[in-house]
Amino acid sequence: MKFDRLATGITVAPMLEALGHDPAMWDEITIRQHYPGSAHHDTNAIFLRGPYAFTAIEYMWKADAYDYPMMDKFMPTIGDLLRPLLKALGVTELGYVMIVRLKAGGEIDEHVDQGYYAEHYERFHLVLKSEPGNEFTVDGETVHMAPGELWWFDHRRPHSVVNKSAHERIHVIFDAVRTPE
Repeated sequence: MKFDRLATGITVAPMLEALGHDPAMWDEITIRQHYPGSAHHDTNAIFLRGPYAFTAIEYMWKADAYDYPMMDKFMPTIGDLLRPLLKALGVTELGYVMIVRLKAGGEIDEHVDQGYYAEHYERFHLVLKSEPGNEFTVDGETVHMAPGELWWFDHRRPHSVVNKSAHERIHVIFDAVRTPE
């Protein structure tokens, strides 16, 4: 399976409102888009949880995740949004959590998430803002992820995103380990 839409109708307006208060927060940690050869060159990210340090070893080869100061800034909004989803998913371990904005007309180049971290965690996208024309492709299969939807996708397969709309696309991306079914 490449994609799985896990939920629809999630109320995301409070999170979008919280994002509108401080535009500078999108530029606090820029390594994800500025790393040489990054597939994420057209994005900005707000890291709520992440690695101890942004080194290749910490980012790809360790499964540890730590709350960043932005997590406190977005509480309780992000907690109210994620807590019921994490419970419904049976999450036993939470990895990185970031809010990612893809610019209008931007793209995320095809890539595969690799390393121990990618093998340890599953990846989920909670869609805050996305207009028609946003195409998320995994291994040749393309979907549009709409606002208020929660998706799982196989981040270990080749994946890319193209935003053909005139508006930015914003997702909360989180990684988690779930209780085996």
